[in-house]
Amino acid sequence: MSQLKNSGELWKSIVPAVFHVDYWDGLGWPDRFAKAEFTLRQRRYAASWPTGAVYTPAFVVNGKEWSGFFDRKAPPKARPEKVGILVLTVKGENEAVATFSPENSTRGPLKLEVAWLGTNLQSDVKRGENNGRKLHHDFVVLHLAKTDMVNEGNHWRGTVSLSTKAETDKPTALAAWIKSAETAVPIQATGGWLKP
Repeated sequence: MSQLKNSGELWKSIVPAVFHVDYWDGLGWPDRFAKAEFTLRQRRYAASWPTGAVYTPAFVVNGKEWSGFFDRKAPPKARPEKVGILVLTVKGENEAVATFSPENSTRGPLKLEVAWLGTNLQSDVKRGENNGRKLHHDFVVLHLAKTDMVNEGNHWRGTVSLSTKAETDKPTALAAWIKSAETAVPIQATGGWLKP
């Protein structure tokens, strides 16, 4: 994932978001980025996969399971058809407003998900098989906000807010996508670096 920081496709055809799961926390070293909601998200996706298996790392590309990572294959390309333009605007430090202008008429409802991402992060492992190692993390989902989008004639709009609780790790980027249901294939995605 860290190699994507230097990819010319970053934020164009690749919008990465790394969800850390908590089902490994019982092995003696809790992952500081893991959340139960991210584990539940993975289990929902796995229920629609041919094997139904939950494993780590698991890659979801364009809403579908992708195991090519293990064979060092390039990820599948984005769909070539035009679906519309998704624009994300950040207001202040904790609000994001998305507008989606579909290429053709889009039937609702549409759901917006926005992930505040952290990069260049580290974890010192104190126990378990990686005891004593320093792990490096990029595109980690620090906070995920969801909302239903509102149809405003020729476009859709949605607004989400970041929790105001104090965070140790500050977001450095945003990723956003829209879809029709929780585990549906994303219709459109966008993202980018936050200004320091």
